[in-house]
Amino acid sequence: MAKLVDRTNEVAALRALANRRKPALALLYGRRRVGKTFLLDNAWPKEQRIFYFLAADTTPDQNRIELLDELSRWSARRLEPNDYRSWRNVFRLFVDLAEQSSLVVVLDEFQYLMGTADDIVSHLVAVWDREIKGRPLTLILAGSQVATMERLERGDGPLYGRPDWIGKLRAFDYRDAARMMPRRSHRDAATFFGIFGGTPRYLATIEARDTIAARTITSMLSPTGDVHVQLGNLIEQEKGIRDTAEYRAVLTAVAAGRTLTDEIADAAGLGERLHVTQRALQILEELGFVERERNFGASERTPWRTRISDNAVRFWHRFVLPNRSRLERGMISEVWKTSVAPALDTYMGKIFEGMAHQAYTRYHEDWGLRADSAWSRWEGQDRNRRSIELDIVASLDDGRMLLGEVKWSSRPIGSEVHTQLLRNVEDLAHSGQKWAHDALRPDGMRYIYYSAAGFTDSFETLAHQDSCIRLVALRDLYAP
Repeated sequence: MAKLVDRTNEVAALRALANRRKPALALLYGRRRVGKTFLLDNAWPKEQRIFYFLAADTTPDQNRIELLDELSRWSARRLEPNDYRSWRNVFRLFVDLAEQSSLVVVLDEFQYLMGTADDIVSHLVAVWDREIKGRPLTLILAGSQVATMERLERGDGPLYGRPDWIGKLRAFDYRDAARMMPRRSHRDAATFFGIFGGTPRYLATIEARDTIAARTITSMLSPTGDVHVQLGNLIEQEKGIRDTAEYRAVLTAVAAGRTLTDEIADAAGLGERLHVTQRALQILEELGFVERERNFGASERTPWRTRISDNAVRFWHRFVLPNRSRLERGMISEVWKTSVAPALDTYMGKIFEGMAHQAYTRYHEDWGLRADSAWSRWEGQDRNRRSIELDIVASLDDGRMLLGEVKWSSRPIGSEVHTQLLRNVEDLAHSGQKWAHDALRPDGMRYIYYSAAGFTDSFETLAHQDSCIRLVALRDLYAP
């Protein structure tokens, strides 16, 4: 079997379905390029009897004819399309084939099979509910049109209550991304993640001997680069989005630093159509391109702030789009030298904050800390109008608070960072922030500091003496 990174739970679930030797229905979905097809190609052992069909962006009827043609070759049976004019007959055929022995059928890009006149889902339900007869048929419906696939299994959806397993495939976190480029320094692995994100297809372009500069220039900055081309058509690839120009405008507005919905609408030229902006943000969030946040402890009436959550999309809007004229003119190396390289450490600051939360989820037990029940940051002013920013404000499931800072630094950080954080929390408590007041109660707080360049000896000594302080160096994020 080809090497799979992560996806252990998905492989185990898919194999368990086939091993039950009875009917099993599953849904697998996720945005494009996250590795659904690769997973489905490598989930089962070679001896498993599998029929795989990748639907095309054409009519359902044409897909049905092509499926029967491929199934004829796979089964060595002569199958005439005129004998299987409806999808109900096709599903009955799968049931018959499963009579011989256990059979896995994968219908990939299932959304392309869904028409209106001949609704494939209603035919599937009819066969599944009345004619499956206990046959060992495992049917996997996979798709990249996330909203469409999710609607199938919701409370009012046609498949509600029927799937035995539902999986939503997401992009890799920083740790699994690093497994696609082994034998890298920790700093290089983190930087590659900051540029290419966790999309397996993008990470697959990185070769063993690539430097960060060479691969970024070749794949991301060059107008003919693989990742450049894909990101340039990012919205168009999502077939469920009709008004792609509006979605691109909304995404660009968020990338430019607009965070509130009305600000985003105005920047996108949709000021009088706020509902369009809201719908676009919802879909972009479902696809994993943006995410919402607000200050820790903010009321439910506080507006959400939206920001880019996909690193490749963030890099594209930060460095590629503003330089697209120069890039098209062939000034690719110059853009790297003058625009990207000097700003890369500053850019990585926000990336490292996201990595910090991912690392906490993975390693908090090893670090002697409880799981977080809420994780955010805080930015604003105290009662004296002094600006304050805290990178980490979290509540733990034991009732304590976790506060901290995240530094993508080139030099070790010292204990003055801790001193400043304590002052900030005290000022916020005196300014009426309830969470800060609660954090100051005896034994009510834990502290965590992340530094890409490590810590000074004095800070290490302080943390050794105070069990409430946890220091996390970059190497700690890449523990086995």
